[in-house]
Amino acid sequence: MALGACGPEKGTIGAVLAQDPRGHLVVHDAPKGLGAEKQGLEAGDQILTIDGMDVRMLDQKRVHQVLSGAVDEPVKLTVLRGEEVIRVTIKRTPAKRIKAAP
Repeated sequence: MALGACGPEKGTIGAVLAQDPRGHLVVHDAPKGLGAEKQGLEAGDQILTIDGMDVRMLDQKRVHQVLSGAVDEPVKLTVLRGEEVIRVTIKRTPAKRIKAAP
């Protein structure tokens, strides 16, 4: 089944995420031209909250659910970069397969 075949087109923040060895959700890559990169997310940024929800309380499936949704809808993230806490709002862009940077 194609994405969006049963409803509104699905969107994404446009970032490749991974869990680090300590269990933190981190940005592995923010491909050029997608929402995450446009809002300044960088590889190594640790995501602390998604729309106010502590990511430590969310399993992988729930993280995917809250990051995915209608195109152009905003997602609010709280991110830790080094010792600095950053808040960003990213508009979802149409979902497509993206390749992580090596």
